[in-house]
This record gives sequence, structure tokens and C-alpha cells, in this order.
Amino acid sequence: MSQADLLSVLVPFTAMLGIAALLLWLYSMVRTARPAARSMRRSLRRTRSLPLWLRLLLPWSGGMVRVVGPRLPLTLRQGVQWMLRRAGLDEDLLPQQFVVVAALIPASAAVLLGMAGVSGVAHWLAALLIAALPWLWLRDAGRRRCDEIVRDLPLYVDMLTLALEAGGALSVALRVATARSPDSVLRRAFQRVQGDLRAGRTRAEALRALGERLDVPSVTPLIAALIKADASGGSLAAVLRAQSEQRLNERFSRAEKLAMEAPVKMLAPLVLCIFPCTFLVLGFPILIRFLASG
Repeated sequence: MSQADLLSVLVPFTAMLGIAALLLWLYSMVRTARPAARSMRRSLRRTRSLPLWLRLLLPWSGGMVRVVGPRLPLTLRQGVQWMLRRAGLDEDLLPQQFVVVAALIPASAAVLLGMAGVSGVAHWLAALLIAALPWLWLRDAGRRRCDEIVRDLPLYVDMLTLALEAGGALSVALRVATARSPDSVLRRAFQRVQGDLRAGRTRAEALRALGERLDVPSVTPLIAALIKADASGGSLAAVLRAQSEQRLNERFSRAEKLAMEAPVKMLAPLVLCIFPCTFLVLGFPILIRFLASG
């Protein structure tokens, strides 16, 4: 079978799948129109940490989530749950909700591209690119969150150390650190620890929950050292002082690594963009003079 025959079979099949998904979405919208409108207002207030496109599509995907969600493989749900936790969105979004929204976007785009007359290889490439965008955004959100935690962690550990060395308890140190720092991922995480302590959880349980929520390699040894010092009755200030120095060294080493990687990352733009433009600017007058003299 030639490529043209294969495309003539696959393109209508893809269009039919997109139309079926769109019809199922429209059916769920019509069936849950009024409840969706109320849930949209509630979800927009509750999920302010989500991007606008996800906040707008989420209330209208309730019908498909109820149908498709229980049928998703367990490994897929666990993987998406890990990605959401890494991005700090696991409390606002369920894995099946993100999977359904991520599937609705390329299905709707495929139908719109088919109605616009786009077919063939361009139709497939556009659908694949649009399908990858939600997953790329989720991966980049997790990376940005981890980078922010690694960047701000030494500062928060220093503030906790100073408060503990001044004679305060861990709860007082957490309150001081969160009160005198700008809004960030760590500030919200430490506020959650204070809430867990006020709710009656032990210090070890609150710290373990903090490590599970952040899920960053730099935080794991800090949490383990604090739990060990708390169990043995050691000085938390001394432990935090040592952890602060170690986190500073790690951040400095990471900055050196990124600085050494910068020339390698600049090589592709130089070769593909800057050098051809430079040669074009320099060679065009010479070519014109050569043609004029000839």
C-alpha cells in the first residue's frame, strides 16, 4: 500500500474519531449545562493556581471524566499523579481530569483542522504538536517548581536556623520564616506544616508530609536529618546550619554546571541562525559586485 493510499484511509478514520470525541463532549456539556455553570464558578475560585485554559476546560469535562476516568490504566494514573505532584497541582487536579482535558484539546483541534481543509501530513503533524502541548506544559511546570525550590531553600533554612539559635521552637521559627518571606512554593509548604502541627500531627509526620509534597532531591536529606535529630533529641539548629551550608554548596555547584553548559546550548543557534545571517550579510555585496563586473 502506497503512502497516498495509507493517508486516504487514516485521515478519514482520524476525523471520525475526532468527531466522535467532540460529540461525546457536546453531549456531556448539554447534559450537565447548569451544574457545569455552577461548578465553573466554584472551580475558578478554588483552582486559581491552574492556568486559564485548564480552568476553563475543566468544568466541561465532568461527563467524560466519569466515563473515561475509571477505565484509565493504573500506571497512567500514577504517572500523571506524580507529574501533578511535581508541579504542585495534585491538590487542585485529579489525574483523570488532566488526561481527559489533554485528549479533548487535540481531538477538537483535529476536527477544526479538518473543517478548515487541512489534510495529509500537515494534519497529522499539527494534531501531534497540539496533543503534546499540555504534557510539555506539565513537565515544564514541574521543572520550574523544582528550580524555584532549589533556589530558595538555602534562604529559608538560614531563617529557620537563626530563629532556632535565638531560642525559639520549630513552630516559632516556621512562623517567623513564613511571615518575613515573599510568596513562593516553600512559603506555602511551610505554612502547610504549621497547619499540620496545629491540627495535632507530630513533628515527624508533618515533616514527612512536607517531603512527600515537595518531592525534590534537595529536600529529602534535610527532612531526614530533621526527623533524626528530633527523634534523638539533638539540636535542630546545628542540623539546620550544616544543611544550610550543604544546600548552598549544591546551589553553587549547580550554577557552575549550568554556566558550563551555556556555550554548548548556544552552539545550535549560532550555527543555524546567527552564522548564516552573518555570512549572508557579508557575502551579498560581494556577490552583487561579482555579478556586476561579470
